[in-house]
Amino acid sequence: MKKPRLFIVSDYRDVTCEPGRDPSYWILKKLDKNDKFNVYSTTNKVLDRSCFKNIDFLTLGYKGDIQIQKPRYNYSIYKAYKKVEEEVQMIHHCEKFQVSRGYNFIPILSKMNDKPFLIGPLELPHKVFEDDFLSDTKSFKRLSKKFGYHGISTLRHIFQYLFKKTIEHADKVIVPDTEVKNELIKYISPSKIELINYGVKLSTYQSYRYEADENNYNIIYAGSTLERKGIKYLLEAIPSIEQEFPDVTLHLRTSGYKVEEYKKIIKEIGISKNVIFHERLEKEKYLELLSKSRVLCLPTLSEGYGWTVLDALCLGVPVVTTTECRCNDLFENSNIGIRVTPGDSKVLAEAILKLFNDFELCKKFSQNELRKREKFDYATVIPKYVELYEKYI
Repeated sequence: MKKPRLFIVSDYRDVTCEPGRDPSYWILKKLDKNDKFNVYSTTNKVLDRSCFKNIDFLTLGYKGDIQIQKPRYNYSIYKAYKKVEEEVQMIHHCEKFQVSRGYNFIPILSKMNDKPFLIGPLELPHKVFEDDFLSDTKSFKRLSKKFGYHGISTLRHIFQYLFKKTIEHADKVIVPDTEVKNELIKYISPSKIELINYGVKLSTYQSYRYEADENNYNIIYAGSTLERKGIKYLLEAIPSIEQEFPDVTLHLRTSGYKVEEYKKIIKEIGISKNVIFHERLEKEKYLELLSKSRVLCLPTLSEGYGWTVLDALCLGVPVVTTTECRCNDLFENSNIGIRVTPGDSKVLAEAILKLFNDFELCKKFSQNELRKREKFDYATVIPKYVELYEKYI
C-alpha cells in the first residue's frame, strides 16, 4: 500500500544537521524515522541533509527577508506546493504564524479537495514600536520606511482578511498556550484547536543546575535591545534595588541598536558597576550564566511567546516578567515567579526585591519549574504532532 504524502510548510529555512528551536526541525527528524508517511518539506536552502534520509526538501531559493507575511515569499511556498499537488494527501503549515496576521496562499488560491489542512503552532502578535521598526535606517530610506510604518494599520486589515480566509480551511489549529486559544475562539470553533506546548531538547539543560544561594544577587536578561523588550525599565529599577543590595549585578545578554543609548542611561543613573554586557553569548555559556543567577528578568512591553522564560523553567531559575509575556501556561498560577504590570520600574524593583529577600520562595519556584519541565521536552511534545497526522490520514 502506498504511503500517504505529507506536505509541510516549514520554518526550518536552511537545512543543516544543527537543531533549531522551532518545532519544524524536530517534527522532520521524527518523521524521517517514521515509515507511515512520505514527506515533502519546504526550505529555503539545503546546506547539509546528511542527517535526513527520507525527507524530500523543496528549496525555495528566496532572496530577501524571509517572513510568511511577505507575499512573494508566501507565493514561493504556493508554487512549491503546486509542483507536487497531485501527490499530496495532507498539508501542515508549520511556518511561523501569528493570529490575525499569518496566511497561506495554498487554501486561498487552490482547491483543497478535502485534504486535511493543519496550521500551527500559532502565536499572538507582538506590538511593533516605531523606533524598532525604523532601526538601522537613515536619510531617505528612513523616511520611506516611516511612511510604511504609518501604513501598517491598513496592512493589518489586509492581513486579517487573508488570515480569516486561510484559517477557515483548517481542520486543526495548533497553539502552544491557552492565551492563544482564547484569542482564536473569536475566529474558529474551540473543537478545531489543539494545545501542543512549545518544547526544548531537555538533555541540553540537564547538565546544569540552579546554583544561586541566599547571597547571590545576580539578575539576568536575555534578548534584543528593542524598545518593546522594556530594558529601560529594568535599568531604572536597579538603583532602588542597589540601596538594599549593593552587590546586585545585572547581566545583559543582548545586542542591538539601543545598546549605546542604554549605556548612557546606566552612566547617568550611576549603576555602571552593577551592569555587565555579554552581547550574544553562545548557548552553553548563556545557560551556565543563567543557572548561576538568582532570577531571570524579562521586562517586556509586548511578547509573542516567552522563550527565555522556558529556558529559565528548564533550569529551575525563578522568573520576573510582565503580564505582556505570552506565557500563561508556563506560569500556571504564578508558581514559577512573579508577573508585574509592564512599563513600571517601581513594581519591577519590588518583585525582584521580594525574591532577593526570600530565598525560600526562590527555592519553591525553582522546585516547581523542575517538576514541570518534562512536559516541555521535545521527546514528549513531537509525538503529539505525529499522532495528529495519523488521525487525519
